[in-house]
Amino acid sequence: MRLRLKYTLPLVQLCVALVLLRWDVLWWRTVARSMDMPGPSPASQLLVSINTPLALLEAFVFRHLPARWDLITFVVAVGVFWYWVGMNIVSWREQRAAYLFSWMPLRLLADVMIIGVGAFWIVVCCKEIHLYPDQRLFSAQGWLYPLLLALPIMWGIVLVSFFGYDCIHSLMRRKSA
Repeated sequence: MRLRLKYTLPLVQLCVALVLLRWDVLWWRTVARSMDMPGPSPASQLLVSINTPLALLEAFVFRHLPARWDLITFVVAVGVFWYWVGMNIVSWREQRAAYLFSWMPLRLLADVMIIGVGAFWIVVCCKEIHLYPDQRLFSAQGWLYPLLLALPIMWGIVLVSFFGYDCIHSLMRRKSA
C-alpha cells in the first residue's frame, strides 16, 4: 500500500511543527532564567521560515488569539497548508496546473494574490540582506540566519514561478477558447 503525498506531507510537517514548538517551549524555560527579553527562539524562527506563506496570517490573525488557541490554529493551518501544497504537487504531475479554483476570474485573482505574496517575501528578505549583511552572522545564532533568509526567498521564487506559469497558462487557454 503506497501512502499518498497529499497525506504524508501534512503529517510530516505537523510532526516537524510540533517538535519545533516543543523545542521553543524548552528554550523559553531555560532562557527565562537568565534573560529578561530574549526575543524569538531559533525554533520558532525556523518554524515560521519553513512555513513562510503562513507568516502573514500569523502576523495578522494568530497573534490576536489567546495563547493556546494561537498555537492550535497555527498547527492546524500548517496541516491545511501542506495538504494544499501536496494537492498542488499532485495536480502539477497530472495536469500541469495549480490546484485552484475552476472559475477563471477567481483563479486569476488567486494566482495574482499568491504571486504578490511570493514577490513580497523576495523583496523583504533581499532588503533584510541589504540592511544587515554581516551583522547577524557573528551572533550566537549565526548558523541559522542564512537559512532563515534562504527559505522565504526560495518560497517566494517557487510561488512566483509556479503560480506565474499557471496564470499565464490560464490566460492563454482562455484566449484560445
